[in-house]
Amino acid sequence: MELRQIKFFMAVAEERHFGRAAERMFIAQPALSQHVRRLERELEVQLFDRSARHVRLTPAGEAFLEVAQRMTRQVDEATTAARRAEAGESGTLAVGVHLPVAAPLLSVVLRHWSRLRPAVRPRLTSGRTTELTDLVRRHELDIALIDGPTTDRTLTTTLIAENPIVIVLPADHPLTRHPTITLHDLRHEPFIAVARHTSMSLHDRFIELCGTAGYNPHITLQVDDPDLLPMAVAAGLGIGLAAATTITTRPMPGLTYRPINHPRATIPLIAIAARDHTTTQTQDFLNLLTNLHHRDHLHPISTDIDLTNPPQHNPTPRILQHAV
Repeated sequence: MELRQIKFFMAVAEERHFGRAAERMFIAQPALSQHVRRLERELEVQLFDRSARHVRLTPAGEAFLEVAQRMTRQVDEATTAARRAEAGESGTLAVGVHLPVAAPLLSVVLRHWSRLRPAVRPRLTSGRTTELTDLVRRHELDIALIDGPTTDRTLTTTLIAENPIVIVLPADHPLTRHPTITLHDLRHEPFIAVARHTSMSLHDRFIELCGTAGYNPHITLQVDDPDLLPMAVAAGLGIGLAAATTITTRPMPGLTYRPINHPRATIPLIAIAARDHTTTQTQDFLNLLTNLHHRDHLHPISTDIDLTNPPQHNPTPRILQHAV
């Protein structure tokens, strides 16, 4: 049984005439009649009473028509759903997020996404950068927002923003008298560091920055969770370097922060996707990120963003100016 046979049958049932049904379906009448007879043989029933002047449905034909109409509606709905998914207008999008660096940005992006692609439901997963990267490689995530950079050539990388690094201090620390702090000012301080397996980018940039100032940092404590760093600093166990979004969005009593006066005191926030598994929805999400930082507005909801095309040029992202 073929779908076109069912549609030919429905045309005859609705027109009550083989000739008019053939014209409607753009097929020769003899061919249409053959398709209907073939369908009757497959079903082993007679669908039409051809003895009268006009074609009439038999009881079997009436029963078959009711189910056929319901089935063809479902086929039409399935076709529309498939085409919308292919065009990126429906379906799901699995997004991974390294919360310490991407949480403030994510809520803004999702508000735009829900307005522009309401039928594409995001599925969110949080984790460490290494974990999320592995999930993207295995195609268990479509896209991940992580701290960069990455050199994995199996992934596509989109720079979203440069997240400033700040120095986290107890509120009564003498350095809080300065509006900004140099790395040289920190050479004799005890440090609390985020473990490298948790945030490779932050840890390596921390060591690099201290090295440019001519010293190796005295690390007294390492934490596996970036959220533990400000708590340890507030307890007086040392000072620490952290991504600005980790600190500035969640104030804590007894704690303050200061900018670091160094051009490389930043961590790139990037979006990654598998190079061999970029769906239409994934590309639309990347285009949204690119368009948002191109326009430099994350907070207003706009409906005139083109998800299908990124901007023609790629200026330096400034997204996190609003977040921090």
